[in-house]
Amino acid sequence: MNLNQMVMESLSKMESEGKVQEIVEKHVESTVNDVVKDLFGSWSDFSKDLKKQAKEALQINFKDLNLPTYNHLILQAIKDKLDDEITTNGVNQIKQQIEGLLSDSKREYKLSELVKELREEIEDPDELGYEDYHEMTLHVDDPYGSYWIGLDARNDIDEYSCKYRLHVSKDGTVYSVKINENEFNRKRSVDEFDVKAIMKGLHGLEETLFKIYASGAKLIIDEDKCELEVSNPEYD
Repeated sequence: MNLNQMVMESLSKMESEGKVQEIVEKHVESTVNDVVKDLFGSWSDFSKDLKKQAKEALQINFKDLNLPTYNHLILQAIKDKLDDEITTNGVNQIKQQIEGLLSDSKREYKLSELVKELREEIEDPDELGYEDYHEMTLHVDDPYGSYWIGLDARNDIDEYSCKYRLHVSKDGTVYSVKINENEFNRKRSVDEFDVKAIMKGLHGLEETLFKIYASGAKLIIDEDKCELEVSNPEYD
């Protein structure tokens, strides 16, 4: 057996297959890594000097620090974050409310239906006597080719003082809705359903009017079908 020949043949084969170069490169890489670790490792002189220099550079003189300005910056950052959260959540809430309100809207409504809903706003109808009745207020004017409608659950209210005022075209398109009501001796005016009105929540006739206005539904003016007289529900 020629051992020397076998070794030479094995080395020749490894060289031809590139394994010798691979082994050399692996060991060189390992050696370089060890050198870099020694130079830049956590306990190396370089790392210690770098930490020292960084610590000195980051020293803060609290005597020179303008704390009121610093506090203002922090408060402003908090305010900006809150404003962003409120805006995002507020928009989502409005979207959800509008989607819920419009989910069951119709394409056509009648004025007589609105008058019927208005009955819910009459104060203490159960206090009416057997032969007594309460008459609500309804104004329907068409001076310039469109309707101006005033609705109020109270009796004998002039047109401009009615809680609900609608501007409607001849084909039933609702141009605008204005709602005036007195709360705590203050007058609140909601013109065409602003954001505050939606955020506060809509109910009853106000909700129906929003559905009509927002969905573009038609309003049929059937004034002759509107029943304004309301008696005690106990005697109906």
